[in-house]
Amino acid sequence: MLTQFSWRSLGAAAALMAVVAQAQAYTEHTDRASFTAAQPSQYLYTFAAPNIVSILSSAQGDLADVSTVGGDPYGQAQGSNVGGSSGGGIDNFKPLRFDFLQPVYGFAFDDFDLTLDESPVVAVSFADGSSFTHVLGTVSEAFTPLFYGVSSAVALTRVEVFSSDAGFDYQPGNRANLVGNVTLGVTAVPEPPSMVLGAVGLALTLFVRGRRRSRSEG
Repeated sequence: MLTQFSWRSLGAAAALMAVVAQAQAYTEHTDRASFTAAQPSQYLYTFAAPNIVSILSSAQGDLADVSTVGGDPYGQAQGSNVGGSSGGGIDNFKPLRFDFLQPVYGFAFDDFDLTLDESPVVAVSFADGSSFTHVLGTVSEAFTPLFYGVSSAVALTRVEVFSSDAGFDYQPGNRANLVGNVTLGVTAVPEPPSMVLGAVGLALTLFVRGRRRSRSEG
């Protein structure tokens, strides 16, 4: 029969395993080479203006729906990049949203049109219900592209991107944003086995110690 200590040990180990799994669910990338290494099967999108951008298609079907948060149900191609749209016209001040229609495990882009005092903000949602919002920092030279990518063991469901005044409230609407070289990765990233095995080993160790203690006290 399991003692109270054994149950607590198993509960603590299970909680640790959950934390490990969540911590290792995704990796953020600051360069395209590392993203490509994590996502060897990918689709790169460039755009041709003037056109609306509503669907990102691939050889395996439509991968993503593109829309403007608070605007039109699509984005607007600008040069080879894409930005927001409102009332049928260009509106780069609103967040651009990508909703994934198939399992997508990686998303990357180059953020253009950045000045020295603004920061891109990216919000990522996952199929397990988790999400995060991160500020990507600033550029050292105005209008230099800033790369960002995320790869995950859990499928992505949505990504939103916008720009904000650096160091202020990081809310959409005060800075324009334009993204290009949008890349969708379809390679599932495996969980690091060493971390999972380590958590399992700890769970067994705590359980065995609890059993031994209960026997010695009995």
